[in-house]
Amino acid sequence: MIILFDLDDTLLENSMETFLPAYLYKLGEHLSNYISPKLLPTAIFTGTEFMVNNNDPSKTLEECFDQYFYPHIGYSKDHLYNHLKDFYNNKFPALAPFTKIIPAAQIQINKMVDSHHKIVIATNPLFPKIAIEHRIEWANLGLPLSDFEYITNYEEMHFTKPKPEFIAEILGKLGWPDEFTLMVGNEWDMDIVPAELLGIPSFFIGRPPEEINIPIHPLSSSGKLDQVVDWIENINSKKLLVEINNSKTSFLAILRATAANIDSYQRLHFSNEVFTKRPKKDEWSLVEIFAHLADVDIEVNIPRLKLIEKETNPFIEAALTDQWAEERQYIRNNPIEVIQKFVENRIQLIEKLEYFGPDLWKKPINHAIFGPTSTIELIKFITQHDRIHISQIVKTINSIS
Repeated sequence: MIILFDLDDTLLENSMETFLPAYLYKLGEHLSNYISPKLLPTAIFTGTEFMVNNNDPSKTLEECFDQYFYPHIGYSKDHLYNHLKDFYNNKFPALAPFTKIIPAAQIQINKMVDSHHKIVIATNPLFPKIAIEHRIEWANLGLPLSDFEYITNYEEMHFTKPKPEFIAEILGKLGWPDEFTLMVGNEWDMDIVPAELLGIPSFFIGRPPEEINIPIHPLSSSGKLDQVVDWIENINSKKLLVEINNSKTSFLAILRATAANIDSYQRLHFSNEVFTKRPKKDEWSLVEIFAHLADVDIEVNIPRLKLIEKETNPFIEAALTDQWAEERQYIRNNPIEVIQKFVENRIQLIEKLEYFGPDLWKKPINHAIFGPTSTIELIKFITQHDRIHISQIVKTINSIS
């Protein structure tokens, strides 16, 4: 199983009411030659708002922060890069005393590892990775950083809590594995709600609110951290597979997360050989997968949505797209250009779906293969298609590296 764990006040006692002022004071002191310590909090908090409000799958959170922060303080990122690196390497660790170890955290984490569960640190990615890694080390979980399946951070992630896209993007980075996935956290709105909106069972550390306005997974629970392992093992014994919610919210989250995950591959500085290498002779390379997804969106998915919007009883023809890889020589494409093309096409698709009201989402359609169905079932198929190819991408990278 895959367990997504919040960090602050779940695995590490860390009240932001005391930690943030200390962090801002120390950072302000370090940057005092460049910006007044009195002005720094506004620059940080406004840059953070840019991250929290981001819905653009072509922008990482770091880019969202940078576009405000550096122009606001009047220095380029390149100018301050080494100075900030020095801060996080040498000054940030001095903030450890503002946090406390949660003894039950190490016990629970190690029991899960012993049971071969995979652990993801799913903290809100509003800090650089090095700062998050420091906080994980302060938690003293008894696990080297390399043993975590993934650690969220603002360099790589595009979405924050409480968006369900945050959860979907993590699962995409793992290759949408078949293992059942769970979320554990101490903040209802930030940890539990995004998981539940996607259809991921959650364990809330605490007492749930009296009024709950979203559907809750029947396997979800709440209580103390030392009850989490028993909850996990009870679910694990059922041998279940992940079932995503059939809702506009969850499907849009997956569609955005797919674009964000694929956008990430242009940032990894792969060589052209990596993009064009096929795991086996009859399997697609990365660039062929990206090109396939880009063309399917612009030539199949978007035209279908326009047809649904326009016609009373739309008939959806079957599309034979797998043959395009050879016919169109996808392998000769520029990988970065193809990635950017896909993201642009996917944004068009999402914008079209966001415009759809409840009537269009529920609208009956006739599909050449599936017969009588509805728009939402067609969108569900697109998200399943996404998950298949995201899984294929991760497996391809693992097989050729």
